Amino acid sequence: MSRTLGVDHGTRGIRFCLLDGLDTRFFEVSRNEVEVTSITGLLEKQGFLDVDLIGLTYSMADAINRITNIDRVKNRGQVETVTGEYVGGGTRLFDEISGSKIKAVLIPGLHRGIDCIDSRFKLLYSHMAASEKTALAYHAFNQVNRESDVESMIIADISSNTVTIGIKDGKFFGAVDACLGASGLLHGPLDLSAIRRVDSGGVSANKAFYSAGVSQKAGLESEDILNGRSGEERLARDTLIMAAEMEISGLAAIVEPQAIAIAGSAGIHKNIYPKLEKKLGKIAPVTRLDANSAAMGAAEIARDIQLGKKDFLGIGVDL
Repeated sequence: MSRTLGVDHGTRGIRFCLLDGLDTRFFEVSRNEVEVTSITGLLEKQGFLDVDLIGLTYSMADAINRITNIDRVKNRGQVETVTGEYVGGGTRLFDEISGSKIKAVLIPGLHRGIDCIDSRFKLLYSHMAASEKTALAYHAFNQVNRESDVESMIIADISSNTVTIGIKDGKFFGAVDACLGASGLLHGPLDLSAIRRVDSGGVSANKAFYSAGVSQKAGLESEDILNGRSGEERLARDTLIMAAEMEISGLAAIVEPQAIAIAGSAGIHKNIYPKLEKKLGKIAPVTRLDANSAAMGAAEIARDIQLGKKDFLGIGVDL
């Protein structure tokens, strides 16, 4: 039985999932830790590096269109060296793994170069979801199909930002990226006011995106939005929910999902998930994913490659 490691390079830190037969273990490194620590050193202490294959996610991964052997990847799989907020821990982990003798594959994001993406999405959007969302969706599809026979579904990850992914007829169909649709707690699309600030030179487009979340617009901390009871806090929370519902419902009209999965620290929160489940349950049965789902999906991709699988919801493999 193979041992595989999945890596979720997320907004708040890096999560790891070790699959060893029926045994599953998890480990997380915060963004503060990754700035000052050898990450592979931490993994070795945890016994996480004695594996047959690593499924790695990293940033946009928009320069590859297949799950690709890390030795074949140029520029860490990115069209641009830095896109979004840069901390450096994920970059160092990528380089540490790339420089080791451990076999690894990089999982692509969802973008215009992915063959199975619907041509209308390709026309509209250059990029639709980062690398870890591909892994998240693979795990969600597997989890839902343990109990049901589902070919089409939607996965919404609601956290610092909101990304919604559509799978139709067993293949990735398209996705709505964080800068395109619903605002998350911290990040969101640019409205007219933000565009004017960018045009006037007052802020970069990147900075505008990173200040377009519900938290900044409401002038509240994320924790207060999730747990607060004041009128302003409830309004902000309901706004976050409404934005996600609009995005999911819009994609549902095209995908016609048989299931909907909700992920992300905000999406699965006790004050948010029940409301989403009640409203979205009118469209399809709703499932709550846990915080380790993307890391587990990356590990499952690596495991299934070891088992000989060549197609992952329409995305091929280049070893």
